[in-house]
Amino acid sequence: MTSDGIAALEINVVLFVVALLSAIGAVSIALVRQVLYYSRRAHIARIGESNRDLSRKQEELTKAYRDAQEAVRQTEVERKAASTQLADAQRRLKAAGEENYIVVHELGEPSASRRLFVVQMTLGSVLTINQNTIKDCRFRALRHVVEIWAENADDANRMARTQFPPDGGFSLSKAVPASQAAIAAE
Repeated sequence: MTSDGIAALEINVVLFVVALLSAIGAVSIALVRQVLYYSRRAHIARIGESNRDLSRKQEELTKAYRDAQEAVRQTEVERKAASTQLADAQRRLKAAGEENYIVVHELGEPSASRRLFVVQMTLGSVLTINQNTIKDCRFRALRHVVEIWAENADDANRMARTQFPPDGGFSLSKAVPASQAAIAAE
């Protein structure tokens, strides 16, 4: 082989190696491009799923917020209604106090053998009625009279103390016949 033949062979080998390296480079670039393409698609799919999750959470939070706002509005309506009722009850109590009402409690049934007795009653700051404790009742300011149909004053006192026990917060006067109570009231 001549030097021209060897040089041509070397050039062919160099060209072959360059062509082989170029082919390997082209295949490598194609593979890298495919890997990047699929990794981008997977990343986009993950982001899409994350967006759907966030949208679902946002919708749930928006619904919870709207429900909370509705509950606040409903509570405000109920508070205003309760405030109106309280103001009305306070107005009525004030009017009742100004008009000097008398609360009459009746005990016993009238009959031929029974007479009407009257007991003045005041309420304490704490009342116990049927095991229920009531503190500072608004009815304390009103006048309370117990009208009792009984055979005698002792029977009337016993009935009054049974129905309105002193240890329950009730303070009772002695029973007097209704005719004497009317004279004392004048």
